[in-house]
Amino acid sequence: MRFALIVLAVLIAGGAGYYYWQSQAQSGFEVQTAPAKRGDIRRAVSTTGTVTPLVTVNIGSQLSGNIGKINVDYSSKVKAGDVLARIEPSTFETKVKEARAAVDIAKANVALQGAEVDKAKANLTKADLDLDRAKKLVQRGASSQATLDEAVAAQAAAEADLAIARANVENAAATVDQKEATLENAEVDLARTYIRSPIDGVVIEKAVEVGQTVAASFTAPELFIIAQDLSQVQIEAEVDEADIGQVAAGDAVSFTVDAYPFETFAGEVDQIRLAPTDLENVVTYTVIITAANRDGKLLPGMTANVSIVTGEHADVVTVPSQALRFEPRGAAEALVQEDGTAPGETGPANAEQEKVVRQLKEYLDLSEDRIARIRDALKAEFERTAEEDSGGMGIPSRGDEEERNRLRRNNVLRTQLSAEEYRQFEMGQRQAQGRRGTVWLYENGKLVPRDVRLGLADATDTEVQEGLEPGTEVVLRVREQDE
Repeated sequence: MRFALIVLAVLIAGGAGYYYWQSQAQSGFEVQTAPAKRGDIRRAVSTTGTVTPLVTVNIGSQLSGNIGKINVDYSSKVKAGDVLARIEPSTFETKVKEARAAVDIAKANVALQGAEVDKAKANLTKADLDLDRAKKLVQRGASSQATLDEAVAAQAAAEADLAIARANVENAAATVDQKEATLENAEVDLARTYIRSPIDGVVIEKAVEVGQTVAASFTAPELFIIAQDLSQVQIEAEVDEADIGQVAAGDAVSFTVDAYPFETFAGEVDQIRLAPTDLENVVTYTVIITAANRDGKLLPGMTANVSIVTGEHADVVTVPSQALRFEPRGAAEALVQEDGTAPGETGPANAEQEKVVRQLKEYLDLSEDRIARIRDALKAEFERTAEEDSGGMGIPSRGDEEERNRLRRNNVLRTQLSAEEYRQFEMGQRQAQGRRGTVWLYENGKLVPRDVRLGLADATDTEVQEGLEPGTEVVLRVREQDE
């Protein structure tokens, strides 16, 4: 029983193959088809970029001197405040001692001037007493006016001396402030001999060695570069202007690096920088991608081969993109099944003409009589221009042929449609551009066009959102069979 079923299956398969071969042979063409199928599709933009830390800090020195000690090396992990190196401090320690001694002298001078104030006060008190005594003696007639004048002058001089003494105290106090500021500056410079890390991170560059002279006359020399938290990295990728419109913040990213060619890393678009880069007339934009690096495999400077996922649909109908590029040309146009006509009846460019007719039916509400007149006008225009082109040399490229078809179509539609109808037709084409297409089916020995609504596309397949069922065979290629 089982053997009989196997034989029957082989006979059925052979019969189907024979029927297909016979239909191909009878038509004189070999038609290659592929089925529409369900699957996942992902649209992606591919580029390259460089792995960099999220934050890097260049650490220099504000002082000049010799490096006396270095506490870190390449790849050392550091915390904020850790001492990375120290400039030989003896010169700066001496300046601190000098400044501290100057502060002590200034404070002593304040005390000295304070004593002078006390002395001036005592002299003023004596002068006040002498003046009172002289006034009383003059009133009694026991002393001359000259003695009183001398007492008045002495009292005024004592007041002036007290004012001077007080001013000297203020001056001495200001000198103390000045010397203390100098001391603080010296202490700051001494503290700056310690080169400290401002952040938690990893040392990725060390540009000095012990004993090396650091000169900070005009700019701070770069001593270390620290990368902050390499558990998170970013990739600076350059995206071509033709693709940047598809990229948005939040898009998922997958990438590989040459060090781990069989491992795929995940990331996300964080930022799209608006400043373009123009290199030899190629315009690109920098896209910042963030990625986790918990195991530390991604190192700064690595080249990442990036794939930015700009769209992803699961369980959709797809066809090979080759099917959307297929158009019956040459002898294969004889297989085209027209609406209500026999194959080949409308001339060599009937596929393009019927495509225009289908678009007119979709975009405009025209009567069947007008559609028939436009079809006849298209046929006449295509035949007329085909005769004119036949006198040329060579075979036109696909781009040239598409432009000729566009001109032929417009020549007819401008005469057959009103200005408003033509505007609506053009608007319908613009709205449908990039989301509609045509695939061809092979039914009963005829090529039949099918308009479809398109979605995402990857390198090989295109999503069909409307107009095609899974399992439908679509034409990829038609070739004449050899005699």
